[in-house]
Amino acid sequence: MTEEAGGNRDLSSLLLHYHLIQNPLSPMYNNIASALLTIIYVKLVMEIGAFIRVRYGVPELSRKFVHLCACSWVVFWPLFDSSHWGWRLNVTVPVVMSLRLLYKGAILKDPEDEDVLLLSRTSSPSELLYGPLQMTLIMCYVGLTKFMTNTGVLIMASLVGDWMAAMVGIQYGKHKYKVPLGGNKSIEGTIGCVIGTMGGMWFYSFMCGIEVVTGWRMLLAYGCVSALVEATALCNWDNLLLALAMQLSAKHLPNIIR
Repeated sequence: MTEEAGGNRDLSSLLLHYHLIQNPLSPMYNNIASALLTIIYVKLVMEIGAFIRVRYGVPELSRKFVHLCACSWVVFWPLFDSSHWGWRLNVTVPVVMSLRLLYKGAILKDPEDEDVLLLSRTSSPSELLYGPLQMTLIMCYVGLTKFMTNTGVLIMASLVGDWMAAMVGIQYGKHKYKVPLGGNKSIEGTIGCVIGTMGGMWFYSFMCGIEVVTGWRMLLAYGCVSALVEATALCNWDNLLLALAMQLSAKHLPNIIR
């Protein structure tokens, strides 16, 4: 597994291919337009998440919907032109959201705030400073240092596994277990984490044009590492620990499993 950037399929090339523009965009305008698309995407995600919360009245459902969509922000990476410094605008939304969550969780502390209702389990503003803020900070880190690399894809895919673990555990988790200092888990959810991570790796790899792994053994190995970390992580720190574990795995696991 190597740190290689994916192919250039930027927004300008896409618009030209479908004859939506006659002349290519400059790299700067291409990257600005791509960043605007991520802003529109996140705005839609937040609106749909709010609708899910009101319609079904299950905070965890809307929260996990936003979580999954946040992971999938990586599918916008190929639209950015990496030949221009403006590719860093891919983290526009994560940076803004990090500041917003920090302000609302640590300073405003309004339990009726829309973001608190949407992104927390118990309408506690302090919850924004854990999972949601960790997610946006990870997105900032990955978007700036692992842009269009297999490690970046792997980290975000592991967070899909985290989402799948929660969803499967809520719906089908019957065989419960708990590790010291960790949260309540289920065997079904842990298996879901393996599958979710593998599925995320395949989908994001396909969408970004990046070869993450070759062969089922490596794919399964990364899924198992993700599930192990998710199952044993300290409460409220699973996102951060997953990102760290998957980065280390990307570096060392290919030397162990050949």
